[in-house]
Amino acid sequence: MRIDLHTHSHYSDGTLSPADVVRRAHESGIKLMVLSDHDCVSGYAEAKAEGDRLGLTVLCGVEINTREDDTHVLGYGVRPDSQELQRHLDEFRQRRERRIRGVVERLQAAQLDIRWEDVRSESEKDRGQAVGRPHVADALRRKKIVRTRQEAFQKYLSKGKPGYVEAMGPTAEEAIAAIRAAGGLPVIAHPGSLFDAADFKAWADIGLGGIEVYYPTHTNPTTLELSGIAKATGLVTTGGSDFHGPGTGRDRLAGFEAGPELFAILEPHLVGKA
Repeated sequence: MRIDLHTHSHYSDGTLSPADVVRRAHESGIKLMVLSDHDCVSGYAEAKAEGDRLGLTVLCGVEINTREDDTHVLGYGVRPDSQELQRHLDEFRQRRERRIRGVVERLQAAQLDIRWEDVRSESEKDRGQAVGRPHVADALRRKKIVRTRQEAFQKYLSKGKPGYVEAMGPTAEEAIAAIRAAGGLPVIAHPGSLFDAADFKAWADIGLGGIEVYYPTHTNPTTLELSGIAKATGLVTTGGSDFHGPGTGRDRLAGFEAGPELFAILEPHLVGKA
């Protein structure tokens, strides 16, 4: 079965509604997907309703950005009604907002014409929606300071650039614990160069369940190395497109072929959560 366990809507830094993401998944032949917006689960109800209409299984997920800038933790099959999870996500979003306000201040100090209102207008204003650096990038693009999100990150928002502010999120341990408490399976997202097996072993010891091995930018050697780490640490191998929608540079929703072994591991976390 073709599945995609990593997608985003406009409830975080995607450009499409949750229903539109589901429709794209259906058009791509995806049979099961996880909506994994950053630090929120607000788009799940809309996505599930569209999935039910189309006959596509949609599971509630989340991607939690940690204070280690390259370490994000995906949660598959979290309970959207978990009060403890909502409490954690509210706090994480508040930390996000403090960081992004700091980014805007630094860009202003660098003589760029940008205000907080410009950034917030690029994200959804309803309760439970997350703001992040991609919204700053979109505001810069809208003001014609840059042409693309990628250019904004390269010139202004990446580490060492004028608008960079250190991440303020939780630790990886806190993110893993929050996902487990909400009944989900925690998975390290797009690990890329995170090849320190000791880190994966330590995370596994505190509740990590998997590694996102199959990812669009992973080369074959990277995929093989991550597969080996997963096997050595007893973690499940998963994957996803990290779809963000048109205009983001991450606009291909393809998923990957999943076998019965993965479903056997996911099932205890997914049954009753949809």
